[in-house]
Amino acid sequence: MAVDVGLMATLFYVILVFLVLLLLSFAVPKLHPLLYTVLFFFFLFQALLVIIIPFTKTYIQLFQPLPDPFAKLLIGSAILFFLSDLIARHIEEAGYRSLAALSHFVVKLAILTLWIPQTSSLIEILTSLISK
Repeated sequence: MAVDVGLMATLFYVILVFLVLLLLSFAVPKLHPLLYTVLFFFFLFQALLVIIIPFTKTYIQLFQPLPDPFAKLLIGSAILFFLSDLIARHIEEAGYRSLAALSHFVVKLAILTLWIPQTSSLIEILTSLISK
């Protein structure tokens, strides 16, 4: 069973970031929240590029038999929701609970906006079926 090099590198980065954060929490405690946030977003970007985007492409290929936009919309919506939740938790942990709730709400609205064309076409089909 072959292990992907990107996954192993990401695991290595997690351990490295954890050790750097531990060192910084003792060496420079006042800069720790700022550096923690920078490292969090750097690692999140790295995880997006190495793991999440390739996983998404593979997962979309699994659902090729579904009608065209639905598989992409479902998977994209799930990933956006997960990333939004992750970032909102990070913001809330920093003490900005209302900003975290607002950012998560905005992403939920963005996800709903992505679904509007399919929802409106579905409503039109159901309306035509009911009226016949």
